Amino acid sequence: MPSAPRRNASSPLFQYVCLAVLFASGMLFQIRYAIDIWHDMKVEIPFVLPDTASASLELVRPSAEKLGIHRSDTLVAINGKPYMGTSQLAEVYTKTNIGDQAIVTLRSSGADHPVAFAATTANIAITDAVYDVLLNIAAPIGCVLLGCWVVLVRPRDGLAWILLGLMFCFSQLLGSFKIESWGPGYREVAMAYRRMLAGSWPIFMFLFGFFFPEPFPYFVTRPFLKKWLPVVVIIPTLVDIYFKAWISIVEMTDYRHAHEIYQMYRPLENPLMIYIFCVVGFGFFTCISTKSATAISPDARRRLRLLYWGSSLALTPLFLLNVAGLIAHKSIYDMFPELVVDVSFLLTMLFPATMAYVIVVQRAMNVRVVVRQGLQYALAKNAIHALQIIAIGVVIATAFALGSNTNRAGKMVIIGVAVTIGFSIPRFGDRLRQWTDRRFFREAYNAEQVLSELGDHVRGMVETRSLIETVATRIANTLHVHSVAILLGGTDTYRPAFAMGYPNPPDVTFPAQTGTIKHLEKEREPARIYLDDPDSWVYRDANVTAEERNKLAQLQAELLLPLNAPDKLLGFISLGAKRSEEPYSGTDVRLLKSVATQTGLALENARLMSAIAEEVAQRERLNREVEIAREVQERLFPQTLPPIAGVTYAGACRPALGVGGDYYDFLALPEGQLGIAVGDVSGKGIAAALMMASLQASLRGEATRAPENLAALVANVNRLVYEASSSNRYATFFYAQYNPMSRLLTYVNAGHNPPILFHRNGGSWDVNRLEAGGTVVGLLANFPYEQAALKIEPGDVLIAFTDGISEAMNHADEEWGENKLIETVSSCAALAPAEIIARIMQDADTFVSGAKQHDDMTLVVLKAS
Repeated sequence: MPSAPRRNASSPLFQYVCLAVLFASGMLFQIRYAIDIWHDMKVEIPFVLPDTASASLELVRPSAEKLGIHRSDTLVAINGKPYMGTSQLAEVYTKTNIGDQAIVTLRSSGADHPVAFAATTANIAITDAVYDVLLNIAAPIGCVLLGCWVVLVRPRDGLAWILLGLMFCFSQLLGSFKIESWGPGYREVAMAYRRMLAGSWPIFMFLFGFFFPEPFPYFVTRPFLKKWLPVVVIIPTLVDIYFKAWISIVEMTDYRHAHEIYQMYRPLENPLMIYIFCVVGFGFFTCISTKSATAISPDARRRLRLLYWGSSLALTPLFLLNVAGLIAHKSIYDMFPELVVDVSFLLTMLFPATMAYVIVVQRAMNVRVVVRQGLQYALAKNAIHALQIIAIGVVIATAFALGSNTNRAGKMVIIGVAVTIGFSIPRFGDRLRQWTDRRFFREAYNAEQVLSELGDHVRGMVETRSLIETVATRIANTLHVHSVAILLGGTDTYRPAFAMGYPNPPDVTFPAQTGTIKHLEKEREPARIYLDDPDSWVYRDANVTAEERNKLAQLQAELLLPLNAPDKLLGFISLGAKRSEEPYSGTDVRLLKSVATQTGLALENARLMSAIAEEVAQRERLNREVEIAREVQERLFPQTLPPIAGVTYAGACRPALGVGGDYYDFLALPEGQLGIAVGDVSGKGIAAALMMASLQASLRGEATRAPENLAALVANVNRLVYEASSSNRYATFFYAQYNPMSRLLTYVNAGHNPPILFHRNGGSWDVNRLEAGGTVVGLLANFPYEQAALKIEPGDVLIAFTDGISEAMNHADEEWGENKLIETVSSCAALAPAEIIARIMQDADTFVSGAKQHDDMTLVVLKAS
């Protein structure tokens, strides 16, 4: 549904209260109903059922026929009391215990004769038990849960409430002879509840078919339809509900009075029934069929057809049986084999199952409701589990059945075969689940592993084509995405640079000023595309034109991933539907966002490296390469300082040559955290600058997710730098993350000059050096780093620096030293961070007195307020 939150963000308290009342009522009803069903499965009593508002029997089951009971026999008395209503007969079936009997007096051929209805232990077959549980317990409870779940997620969505009503109504369509025994007061309320819901089913069927996924356009544009259509549909149905509820409630205690009411209703019964059939037929099936034929979106068309055919398969068989029964004025159990009737009832369970599938695919429930795998995936896996359990049960039962008639040796052979098959079934089930997962859904995957592997591939790539091919292929294979396109921007237009899964390469372009590009530039977040949802941002954003929506349809886009550089949009990845047809989950989006971030950094690095190579090739190697690298390096240093609560900070680097190997960086991390990095690459010049760029890319790729384990982060950076550099290259490195909520600074020092934390203690400064960590990065393939943390108090000042500061030398080769650095900071700690940096540089320059700068000089100052 809509990708952006509604403007009205107030809590829908009234809707939730209504939902809670409905949920409690529905579940209380179904629990009590399930108890009676469970009693029936344990106790067997000959079953008869009178006709509507009558004492004449309309249904006589085989167990009762064996006692000489026939249709049209009349109930006279039960246990000596004159028969007054259905509640007396219902109590026989729910309150008679095993070993007891009820005496039912019947009138047949003008003579009265008593019949003993004995309660015996039910010898119910497992198939019959499963049938009763599925049809009378599982399906109604499932309908209640599905309807309430949708409204819980989308309480302000009118369509969600229509679905709730439809599911509650469907749960009462297949009622049986139980409510009548629930006792005075309770049974009347329960019967009214059941009759009201069962009778309202045509109304909600019509409304759902008419409004899902959106109403017909002429309904919106013609006000008279809004006024009269509900009246035409609802009023006749309410008349039918009123009479049926009245008759059902009265006949529980006084069937003669109910018969009088029924005589008033009888002239209306057939016309109302025909009318209701038309409401359901034309209101639901015709609406869904028409919409599926006229839908613009292929996805909407496919889903509507699934709804149409799934509902038709679920409801048509039982509908045809009932029509035949009405024409012949007979019970369907008298006209058709019991197996045909049972199968027809079981098929009705496809209706809520179809609704569940289509609603999930249509996104009436948010992605979080699907949990990680989606309803279709979960059903498939659980079905395989169920098949395993059933298969094991069949094997065990068969083994006992065969073993009862064989000798000892034969029994041992049978048991051995059964055990072997039993152990084989789980392994076969595992293989079947794996095949189902790979064939129809996505493979189970570990997000960190995929991200790490993809990062290893793209970090070392400087050729754009191979980079985007790798990214597109990995995403398609990991999530089973049918179509993937990567569009990259030039000067003013974004066009496809690579595409897979399309019959023909998509011929689309997005100028930089279009609404889609502006949206991605502004949000810098993945954007879901719902072309069949008028509330989606692609319709609400006035800058997004119909032409752009047509282009997105050509791309078959369901999710757009921006490829961001620090200051601009490099391009975006368009992802089509997954083969499982489930929407992208929150886990999917988080993974893909990280992948897009990695790809954007790699593209920017590739662009920068390409720019360096082109510039160096065009200019004189010795005279111009320093200038080129310096310009690139300056762009790699932070251009803006993201605001962080409770601290101010600044940094500066002054290379000894045109370019250098010193490095500092500030990273804006999730939850308002700040990443602080300072490094010193061995050597100077172009080689050191390139290694510095690699170090920055490795850190940004690892730090994007703001992990709590900084030791592991630095270990990964060490491994990546080691793999990307020659054996004589390494770097000292310090990395810290500051959390403004806890004011904790967590850090790892990889062989770098220990940063100094100044803490005011009365009239003096306490000095704390941050030393915990390990060796330099890039020298060893693997090294176990340690991390430490300390609290930053208001007024504290953190100074991070490279050895170019502390080892600045004058003409006499004397070093300035850390003691003089500490003295300078102590004297100017009240200044702003940028001013502290300027004072330190000034004092160091005064000390060296114009001597040549031997090393790069880098400073980072963070001050807590």
